[in-house]
Amino acid sequence: AIPGDAESMPNEITYDENTQTLRIGDKGKIVNVTPQMWTYEVSGKQVLTQWFSYRKKDRSKPPMGDKRPPSKLSEIQPEGWLAEYTTELLNVLNVLGRLVAMEPKQADLLNRICKGKRIDAKTVTAAVAKQPKKARRKADEVSLFE
Repeated sequence: AIPGDAESMPNEITYDENTQTLRIGDKGKIVNVTPQMWTYEVSGKQVLTQWFSYRKKDRSKPPMGDKRPPSKLSEIQPEGWLAEYTTELLNVLNVLGRLVAMEPKQADLLNRICKGKRIDAKTVTAAVAKQPKKARRKADEVSLFE
């Protein structure tokens, strides 16, 4: 369990690849976390460390260039680890596990698409031109909220 008291509020998350154990602070741990789940990235950011950075004890960010001081609202934080954090973390790990499991099928699909028949721009343009004018709206006329 990850202790919820203020004194035990975790400030770091680490991973032991040999035991496939995710450690949250000094006392919390979750087992059966694969290396692929630990290193999973989105837009160049490691998902688990990014997620944890918003829930750890010290959430201050290093100053970057010329920017405004942080909002005073960022000072309003729970004193201890919330039970919801543990639930969220388990949900994130579940999603990461599923994403990792899907990667071979996704790679195969991408490979088949890349090897498949391609449609050139001229063909697409001709197909669009055959559509009734009502169906051919300009991009700036399209609303995401229709």
